[in-house]
Amino acid sequence: MSIAASGRSLGSRLWSSYNRQLDARPLVTKSFTSFFGFIVGDGVAQVAAGEKYDYWRTARFATYGILVHGPLSHVWYGILDRNVMPRTPKSPAAVVIKMALDQVLLSPIGICLFYSIIKTMEGQSDKIQATLKDKFWPTLLAGYAVWPLAHVINFRFIPNSQRVLYINAVNVCWNVFLCKLASSGPQDNSRSKAASRTDNRELKSEV
Repeated sequence: MSIAASGRSLGSRLWSSYNRQLDARPLVTKSFTSFFGFIVGDGVAQVAAGEKYDYWRTARFATYGILVHGPLSHVWYGILDRNVMPRTPKSPAAVVIKMALDQVLLSPIGICLFYSIIKTMEGQSDKIQATLKDKFWPTLLAGYAVWPLAHVINFRFIPNSQRVLYINAVNVCWNVFLCKLASSGPQDNSRSKAASRTDNRELKSEV
């Protein structure tokens, strides 16, 4: 058997095993899916930054993934499937309504949970309010550039049981942004704004 064939066979067995676990233990399986999704996302973010690797930071994000993101996603998608046009769940109207509810309701709640829990795990619960003030809107607006289309695909084409896996695949890229933003301090954004104002003044003086 060739290496390529062996790889396909192994991939097929792993996929079948994953689906069996989804059927037998959906909540636990989806929670661990988010666990690994956040590990990969933060790992890519840290390696791309080129700084010394912070294993505790990855541990915090992974903890959030397994204890909050995975379970919350499992429950939320179940609520949507049971209550939004359950007889025609893949219809354009159902897809748009689910996407809109997700973005209007869950996204703001999820952002608040994420920053609040991460700051608490960092031992900086006193900075939650300042962090949300500084990062809530940038995160929400950045999310609106990614998640509406991602969720149209999610609710239209992805089987119910595979949604958390799909979201975590998208999350690998999103988590790079989210983990990087969560690990930056308010002063970082302040410096960026100050630099931008300086550049604007220099440009005006040149004109």
